[in-house]
Amino acid sequence: MTAPHAVSQRVDTLLQRVFEVGPRQLRDETRRGDLDRWDSLGHLTLIEALREEFGLDIPPELALSMDTVDDIKRIMSALLDGEAGR
Repeated sequence: MTAPHAVSQRVDTLLQRVFEVGPRQLRDETRRGDLDRWDSLGHLTLIEALREEFGLDIPPELALSMDTVDDIKRIMSALLDGEAGR
C-alpha cells in the first residue's frame, strides 16, 4: 500500500511546478479553473507530468475526472495501489 502522505507531497510539488504556483495557492479543494494555468491545455500537461512522475498509465476516464487536487491525490494513490477501476 502506498503511503498517502508521500503521494500527497509528490502531487503538491508537481502541481506547483506545472502550474507555477506557490504552496499557499494550493489546497485539496483547489479546482480546475481556479488557477490561471489549469485550463484544458494545462490539464493535459498535468496528466503527462503525472504519468512521468509516477510511471503510470492514466486511463482517459480517470484523467477527465481529476477536477480537484484531492481527486488527483486519491486517483494517483488508487492507481499506485492497483485499485483504480475496481
